[in-house]
Amino acid sequence: MRKTVIAFLIFLASVAAGAPAQAATPSIDYGKRVSSLMKEYSINSDFQCVNLGSLGLAIVKRAIRKSGDKDALELLDLMKDVKQVTIASFADCDPDVRSRFESRLSKVLTKDFLLVEAKDAGEKVQIFAIPDDDGENISDLIINAPRSGALICVRGKVNVQDMATFLESKSK
Repeated sequence: MRKTVIAFLIFLASVAAGAPAQAATPSIDYGKRVSSLMKEYSINSDFQCVNLGSLGLAIVKRAIRKSGDKDALELLDLMKDVKQVTIASFADCDPDVRSRFESRLSKVLTKDFLLVEAKDAGEKVQIFAIPDDDGENISDLIINAPRSGALICVRGKVNVQDMATFLESKSK
């Protein structure tokens, strides 16, 4: 399944690079809305949320450079224009809190910006992104795995062609 998803992402990235951006763009920063919602719910017990701002990302990037790990360095190259990463885990939180969070999240994560949706053994994973005007970059990459209770929001820009090249090299 992983290779199928990666192959589909490579195909989608190559198509997106040549396609015009969608006419409708969010009036409010898409990624900011998602990360704000995650932070809002983090006050609830068992709703875990980690936010890496520019300073946190700078520390992580420096550690990656020092590690010398080739794959990590390639990934770091993709992240050069990423400003913030917010990760939430809500699998173990109160069912009522989880239900309210998922309801509000579904109002933000509209199908207009759905990049890919994959299912494996009943687990649905959705990836949302906003293409820029020329289709070369995507911003506010959001990965949602509702059944697992996991959500990742990457704010900033990622070059579509660089992402496709990276994913293609990892799928072999």
